[in-house]
Amino acid sequence: MKRLVHDKSKCLQCAGCVGLCPQMALDMYNLDLQIDQGKCIRCGLCTRACPVGALTIREVDDAQ
Repeated sequence: MKRLVHDKSKCLQCAGCVGLCPQMALDMYNLDLQIDQGKCIRCGLCTRACPVGALTIREVDDAQ
């Protein structure tokens, strides 16, 4: 299953991705990016906008 994955070690907490999401699947709470995987359509807008590559769409195990 493909999911939006956030690498917290790279993230600058700029929130630039939050406003771009057409599904409002991203939110910034206390400088921590929250992802609603149920809303995310994996369009890739946020991944392309992230200046440091902290967001990726990739295949992950359901167990993760």
